[in-house]
Amino acid sequence: MSALPLSITQPLALQEDAPRAPLALAETHDFSELVTAFNDATQRLQTTHMALQSEVTALKLDLAEANERLRRSRSLAALGEMAAGIAHEIRNPLGAITLHAEMLREDLRGVEGPLSSAEKISRAAERLDRIVRDVLSFARDTKLHATAVDSDDLFENTLADCEEVLVTAEVSVERSGKNLEFSADGALLGQALSNLVRNAVEAMRGRATRVVRLGVAREKRCWADGVRRETVVLSVEDTGPGIPSALRDSIFNPFFTTREEGTGLGLAIVHRIADAHGGQVCVMDAPNGGARVEVLLLLDAKMRGVAEGVSLDAAVQRRISM
Repeated sequence: MSALPLSITQPLALQEDAPRAPLALAETHDFSELVTAFNDATQRLQTTHMALQSEVTALKLDLAEANERLRRSRSLAALGEMAAGIAHEIRNPLGAITLHAEMLREDLRGVEGPLSSAEKISRAAERLDRIVRDVLSFARDTKLHATAVDSDDLFENTLADCEEVLVTAEVSVERSGKNLEFSADGALLGQALSNLVRNAVEAMRGRATRVVRLGVAREKRCWADGVRRETVVLSVEDTGPGIPSALRDSIFNPFFTTREEGTGLGLAIVHRIADAHGGQVCVMDAPNGGARVEVLLLLDAKMRGVAEGVSLDAAVQRRISM
């Protein structure tokens, strides 16, 4: 009789173990899904972390550039005030030298030796006078008058102002971009572009191919605060040797020049005019060689800190305080 319970209990044991196999498979499947979900979440977190690191790096670079522009604006404002005082002190005695040199030339007309010396004095005085004018142009308290500026008219006036230099140096001019209208001080902006064109002509001296390319475009550009805005891009390109990377941080400093002649104030004036408009100046290699200088201006906004009748120095100082 003892064998009967044994034969009964064996199938009972099998019946208890039978449902456990599918349960174990379900638990394994759930665990696999959990691991997959965990790995996916980890991958997403890693991707997000890398993206944030890249964004932080870009913001640090933007901040460094903004701080550098702020430092340069302050330096230019201080140098402008000092330069104006020096230029005014020099101008009065220089005027006397020029006047008396001209009188001496009249008195020595026909006397070859002394007349040559008097003419050298006059030429030296004229060169000093050009330097003083450049210094005062850089330093003067210029009134900004914002009006509607037409890019085609702006380029036409710039080329007319530089016509003699372009013809003498046998420089060809090319233009690109559709006409744009924006708010700016047309006279000052024309002065900035004229300085850039003259600088380009000087850079191409002695080159076989001499071409100046003027361009205008409407693009979205990233500004110092990291926001991309609609921007007017005015560009001047040349076919010269280009600007070495080591010099690009120095070329806008007052009195910095790599030429034998010149005051080194042309690009400093360009920088001050762009800064007063709330804009930026960028230097890079031109696509076909040479240098490319861009003046960036906000398209749809008023000039930052600049209104009718506000001085350039006040505009710079107000932008610094923002």
